[in-house]
Amino acid sequence: MKKILFYTDTPNIGGAEKQMLLLTKYLNKKSYSVSLAYGGMYSKINQMHDEFEKWCEKVYPLPTIHKHDPRHYTHLKKILKSDNFDLIHLHLWNPGSCRYAFFAAHHSNVPIVTTEHDPFELTGLKRLIKQNCLQKTAQTITISQDNFRLLGEYYGVPKNRLALVHNGIEIDNFLDNINKANLPVQNGDTIITCIAELHPRKGHKYLLEAFKKLQAQVPNLKLILVGSGPIEDELKEQYTSPSIHFLGWRKDIPQILKASDIFVLPSLKEAFGLVLVEAMASGILTIGTDNGGVRDIIQHGKTGLLVPPANSNKLAKTILTALQNPDQKSDIEKAAISHVQENFTAERMALDTINVYNTIK
Repeated sequence: MKKILFYTDTPNIGGAEKQMLLLTKYLNKKSYSVSLAYGGMYSKINQMHDEFEKWCEKVYPLPTIHKHDPRHYTHLKKILKSDNFDLIHLHLWNPGSCRYAFFAAHHSNVPIVTTEHDPFELTGLKRLIKQNCLQKTAQTITISQDNFRLLGEYYGVPKNRLALVHNGIEIDNFLDNINKANLPVQNGDTIITCIAELHPRKGHKYLLEAFKKLQAQVPNLKLILVGSGPIEDELKEQYTSPSIHFLGWRKDIPQILKASDIFVLPSLKEAFGLVLVEAMASGILTIGTDNGGVRDIIQHGKTGLLVPPANSNKLAKTILTALQNPDQKSDIEKAAISHVQENFTAERMALDTINVYNTIK
C-alpha cells in the first residue's frame, strides 16, 4: 500500500479543494493511504476537516498563520520525517503556491507530484522560484490539454514529466432521479441556468445581454443565476427583470440542473469548468465558451455547444437555435451523458492519478 501525503497552502475552498477531497475518497477506495496537511490557522479547508478525516489516514492542520508563513517548511519536514510517505502530492491553486513544500520534500528525499489547477505565467523572481520548484518535481499533473501546453510554453516542462488527468464527478449524484428544486419558476417556463462566482472573468454580462435579446423571441423564458461574488450588486442593479433570478450560493445544485433546459457558462477564461461536466451529466444541453479547459469537456455539436467568449450576439443565436431544434438538442444531451461516463468520473480521475504515481520509482 502506498502512503501519500496531500498538501496545499490555499486559504480558500473552491473547485480545486473539492477535487482534492473527491480524489482522497476514491484513492482510499483503491486501498491507498492518504493523509492531508494544510494551513490550519487560516485556510477555509478547516470547514472540510471532518469530511477529509472520513477518508484520510491522518489530517495535519499546520499552525501557520498565512500562506507565506515559513513554518510550512519546518512542520512539513517533521511530518515527512515521522511518517514514511512514498510521495507527496502538492495541489497548486496558483502557480506560485506550495513553494515551501517543494523544498521540504526535496530536503526529505520524498518524491513530489503536483497538480497544477490553474497555471499562468509568472515573471521575475517568482518565475525563477517556480522553475526551481519544477526541477524538484517528478511528475506534474495538468487538468486540461490547454494547461499541459501552457506549462511547457511558460516554464519549459518536458512532456515526459507532464500528465493529463481530468477532474471528475460522482456521476450518480446527477443521473439519479432527484427531488424537485425550489425555484421561482412556473410550469411551462423555459429555464436557462448559470452556476458560477459573480466575477468579471465568468462573463455573466454577456449571458445577461444575450438573455435580453432572447426574451422577445422565446415566451416564458427565465434566467437562473446561482452564485455570489464581487459584481453581484452591480449586476442586480444593471439587469432588473422579473424573469432574471439571482439565487446566491445553493447546495441543491443537482436539483437545479435537473430543472433546467439549458446550462450556460460564459467564462472569459476557464482552467477547466467542472460545472459543465455536472450539467452534461444532468442531461441538459450545455453551452460553454471556446477557451481553456472547456475544449476538453465539450465536443462542439456532439456533446454540447461552444461559442466565442465575450460575444452576446453569438450566444443568443446559439441558445435560440438549440431551443428551436428539440430533436438535435435531445441527441446532444444523450451523447453528453455517455461522454461524462467515459471520461469525467471520480473513478477515472483516481485511476489516472494512480497511473501517474506508478511511474515514480
